[in-house]
Amino acid sequence: MNTDDDVVTLSDANFNVIDNFKYTAKMHFPLLVTTKGVSLERIDFNRPTNDKTNWNSAAEAVGFATPAYRNSQYLQADGGSGVTIPNPLFSPDNDGYNDVLNISYKLDEPGKAANVYIYDSKGRQVRHLIRNEQLAQDGTLSWNGINDDNEKAPIGIYVVYVELFNLSGKVNKYKLSCTLAGKL
Repeated sequence: MNTDDDVVTLSDANFNVIDNFKYTAKMHFPLLVTTKGVSLERIDFNRPTNDKTNWNSAAEAVGFATPAYRNSQYLQADGGSGVTIPNPLFSPDNDGYNDVLNISYKLDEPGKAANVYIYDSKGRQVRHLIRNEQLAQDGTLSWNGINDDNEKAPIGIYVVYVELFNLSGKVNKYKLSCTLAGKL
């Protein structure tokens, strides 16, 4: 497969498409020096295939690939109601353990869209994760700890601010906290 970008299609013997995925090298963990030989892994198989926040580079600790084993980045969402962060402590160091922050949601009605912002402890926006994106009835979004300048955000406490809105103007707002951890 092409390492820059390509399309992977899974079909049955009758050529009925089971799944289709278009990937790009930009989906890899941005702080890797090279992505040559690094597998792109799906975080949660229950989330949509083409959800760009559902992919991350395989962990260095497993040799950047896990053929025939569970993905090193696998982390299933817990499916609570509203908007939750099942595990608010994460360390985006690509070691295969809590490398991404998962933001789970369950909507009370279809047709809602979202904006998701990440703020540091001083109230400065560090990442605009999702922009006016239509959401499924329930799902999970992931933050890999990278800010809008494509740099790793510093260790610290962050606020995840989620706006859910529908076309009639109803807005639900959620403020959740998380901690980006790392080695000192």
